[in-house]
Amino acid sequence: MELSRRDFPSACSVAACAVSLGRARIKAFLFSVLCLLALATLGVSAIADEPGPPTLPIGASAPDFCLPGIDGETHCLKDYAASKVLVIVFTCNHCPTAQLYESRIKQLAADYRERGVVLVAIQPNNPNAVRLDEMGYTDVGDSFEEMKLRAAYRHFNFPYLYDGETQKVSESYGPSATPHLFIFDAERKLRYQGRVDNNPREPLVTSRDARAAIDALLAGRQVPLAKTPSVGCSTKWLYKEEGRKEELAEIEGKSVQLLLASAEELKSLR
Repeated sequence: MELSRRDFPSACSVAACAVSLGRARIKAFLFSVLCLLALATLGVSAIADEPGPPTLPIGASAPDFCLPGIDGETHCLKDYAASKVLVIVFTCNHCPTAQLYESRIKQLAADYRERGVVLVAIQPNNPNAVRLDEMGYTDVGDSFEEMKLRAAYRHFNFPYLYDGETQKVSESYGPSATPHLFIFDAERKLRYQGRVDNNPREPLVTSRDARAAIDALLAGRQVPLAKTPSVGCSTKWLYKEEGRKEELAEIEGKSVQLLLASAEELKSLR
C-alpha cells in the first residue's frame, strides 16, 4: 500500500517500520532514533551561526519601532520613554529553548517592574519559514494568532509584539536566535545583548547575565559583561521560506510503505 507521509502519524510509521525490521534489529533501530533525537535537541540549542543581519553593537541607540501587540494595541518605542531600563526580548512560540526561558523572562519582568524596568517581547520569525522538523518540538507555530494562544497559556505579563510579516524591526536589531535580549539604559543606548543566563536548564544556571546587566544599570555602574552568545533556535528570516517550500515539495513527491502491525507485535517493542 503506497501512502503519502501526510496520510498517517509519524509515530505510527516508526512503530510499523520497527516491527518490519524484526526483533534482532529493533534495539539497533531504537538506538538510532534516540541518537537522532539527541542530535536534534543539540541543534535547537546551538549558538545560531546562520546568515542574517548584523547584531546591533553595544553603545548604539535603540532602533525605533511600532508593532502590533497581542492585546490589540500598537506598541512603539516612545511608549516606554519613562522607563529607567528597557529590555527587549526577541523570542517566539515554537522554539523549545525559548519555551524553557518563558518562566524566567516572566520573573524578570515581575521582579524589576517596580524599579522602573520595562520588558517588551518581539516575535521576529516568519511563521512560513519554520520547518516541519522544527515544529516537532511544539504544538504551536509562530503566527500572530498562535502568539495569542501561547501568551494566554503561559500567562505572559509583558507586551508581546509581532514582526514576522516584514521583519524590518528585527533586521535593525539583528537577533541571531530566540531568545535574544537587548538591554538599553535610560538614554536608550544599548548596554547589553545576548542570553538571559548561561544554561537553558534553570537548575544548572551559574551566571545570570541579564539580571547582572540590569542591576548594574540601575546602580549607575558599568555592565560587567556587555555581550554574551545568544543560544536558542535560529531566527526564521524571510529568505528561509523558500527552503520550507522546497522541503514540502520534496515530501509531496515521496511515498512511504505502510506495514500493519498486530497488537502482539507492538507489545514486543516495549
